[in-house]
Amino acid sequence: MKRSTRAILGLLVIELALMYGMLWMVAQVKTGAWHAPDPGKSITTITAICGSAMGIAGAILLVAFIRFRIRGD
Repeated sequence: MKRSTRAILGLLVIELALMYGMLWMVAQVKTGAWHAPDPGKSITTITAICGSAMGIAGAILLVAFIRFRIRGD
């Protein structure tokens, strides 16, 4: 498997894992399994942090993908 293909697959796997984790944490707050003094603010914080992590991971792996394609890997 080419490195560029692995970079794209890694991007998809990491993004999906972060999305699933974020949805699971939001569900925990909404159902009351996790006690939060202000559920709205907790959900906002969770989505902001996960969104930032997804953006960083996506940018790094897209740059890797482009560099691998330029090199011919």
